[in-house]
Amino acid sequence: MKTMLTALLLAAALPATAANLGTYGDTWGIAEHDLIGVMKNNLQQHFAGQSPEAVQQEMQKRAEEDALRPPPVEGLVTAKETHTRLFDPTFTVTKDLADQNGTVFARKGQQVNPFDIIPVFDETLYFIDGDDERQIAWMKAQQTTTAVRKVILVNGNVRDSAGALGEQMFFDQTGTLVRKFGIKQIPARVTQAPGKKLFSITEYGLPDR
Repeated sequence: MKTMLTALLLAAALPATAANLGTYGDTWGIAEHDLIGVMKNNLQQHFAGQSPEAVQQEMQKRAEEDALRPPPVEGLVTAKETHTRLFDPTFTVTKDLADQNGTVFARKGQQVNPFDIIPVFDETLYFIDGDDERQIAWMKAQQTTTAVRKVILVNGNVRDSAGALGEQMFFDQTGTLVRKFGIKQIPARVTQAPGKKLFSITEYGLPDR
């Protein structure tokens, strides 16, 4: 059942329109050729004199660093005032949605509220900047009443934040969830509004650094 709700939330988060642009893998303009040439030259110069093993180790290290610290979500601020609002997750299905068994539970063009299918969302989502010590301290003080809580980073190192809080971290890569919920200020908390088919979103104020 959670899988179904996740599918609905993700479907609602994805853009409503998309276009098939075709395959352009073998099409390169002059500018692209020049850019690729510059990149190749820079890579050759950077790795000059290194063994294949050393090159592989450095590339692996960089990949791990990128995974632990993805690009931050842009456009978010911290402030002193706290705001709470309700969010209606109803959306229009752009294609048939099916569960893991292939059973279709929502048809293209249908207006769907995930809470019509899963009445209770027993999770709390927290959005924080892992590089902000105030937000780490704020997160440590949170008392969660739902069965599950998920801490979602919008900036920071996943491993360092997990160590500081002693729990698993997630990262809102590309800011999909932040945009879906309309979050502008962090830290923020998202949970189901009691007795309603709506989310309650609170963006918390923090004292100055």
